[in-house]
Amino acid sequence: MRDNRRLMEWGKNALILLLTLSAGVLLSMTPLARDSGLGELLRPRPAQTGTSGGGSPSGPVLPARLAVYREGGRFGLQYDDNRMEEVFAAFVPLLGDALAGAGEPSPLPEAQWRDCLRRRGAYFDFAGEIPLAALARWLGGGACPLEGSARRVALVAGEGDAVSLCWENPEGGGGFTCPTALSRSLHLDPAVDAVSPNGAYFAFEDEGLSRLLDPLTLITEGDPAAGLYSVAAPLSTAAGTEALLDALSFNSQNHAPGSNGEVYLDGADRLVIRDGSTVTYRAAQEGKYPVENTNGSVSAAQAAQGTRALAERAMAPLCGEARLYLLSVRPEGEGWRVRFGFLLGGSSVYLYDEGWAAEFLVRDGCVTGFTLRLRQYAALGENALLLPIRKAAAMLPDLTRERRELVIQYRDGGGSAVSPGWEAV
Repeated sequence: MRDNRRLMEWGKNALILLLTLSAGVLLSMTPLARDSGLGELLRPRPAQTGTSGGGSPSGPVLPARLAVYREGGRFGLQYDDNRMEEVFAAFVPLLGDALAGAGEPSPLPEAQWRDCLRRRGAYFDFAGEIPLAALARWLGGGACPLEGSARRVALVAGEGDAVSLCWENPEGGGGFTCPTALSRSLHLDPAVDAVSPNGAYFAFEDEGLSRLLDPLTLITEGDPAAGLYSVAAPLSTAAGTEALLDALSFNSQNHAPGSNGEVYLDGADRLVIRDGSTVTYRAAQEGKYPVENTNGSVSAAQAAQGTRALAERAMAPLCGEARLYLLSVRPEGEGWRVRFGFLLGGSSVYLYDEGWAAEFLVRDGCVTGFTLRLRQYAALGENALLLPIRKAAAMLPDLTRERRELVIQYRDGGGSAVSPGWEAV
């Protein structure tokens, strides 16, 4: 009898489990569940392919500037990372899905690109040039069919209920646009309507500033606020050096002093640390830092993905309140040269004489060399006094010839502190 009761209990449990699974499958097929993203939670995840050292970037990429246009005005945001994370969160899935589901692109002349920015939608400036396929992955959108890179991207209302994806050609002279699978009423409008206009505008919308500045300089109302930061060399301490070596898979015991700094060995590979800040690596053998590739060939997006994972793992824990952003991916012989910079509160840091914080060389499916400039930033709790952008532009007459963008930037030449200032870039 006891065995029969046990069999009946097992049968009941199995029936409950079967009914629960059936209900979940049926629920995932409803329009409400599809639009809510439940299907993504129920769908099996593909196995992750290897990136540099097996790591992956931490979280989605964050723009340096954002603008949302709706009837009645524009909302603009820059130089405030905390607020940017909050506002951008609503657009992350939309932009990721738009990139992954992008249709056939067509040219977008400069005048039409500006017209797009006056249509209901959202504009994002990522400060550096990101391969579109990499941007799609970093935003959780999956594989992207688009080629090329972009710094500025926009989602704008199209005809009827359509949403178009627009991006600027990094070489200038306009950009491209393509249809997306997004619905204006279901996806774009709710995100746009959740943001209230705050009087922001672009330089091309102001007759006076349009003669002085790059047309896409974003102007936000109110006095600009940018903090003061102290700076330290994170590798001047044993703990900082140990953390870096662990992140880069080097053993601190395999160490020897060198004429140009402290040398760490992994077989024939050499990692050199000097001045408590600068790290150089040159591969003598392949395979220590593999990069995802397709049949042995590495695309610009794959180079960006792999090096970003390595940079985040090695540098992010040591750079204090700065965050990394991708500056550029450029062909280098049969490989790629990838550069990253620092942002402080959404403002770029121009480091030493070249500006960048990290540079990677990618070839034959691996990172074959890199230079890291590690700096650790801590907020001092004070803001610098800066001129409003109109007055700053008026004091830079050389802009009238080139119409460059005017932004708040930090200059770090190796000192113990940095302060912000207006820079024409």
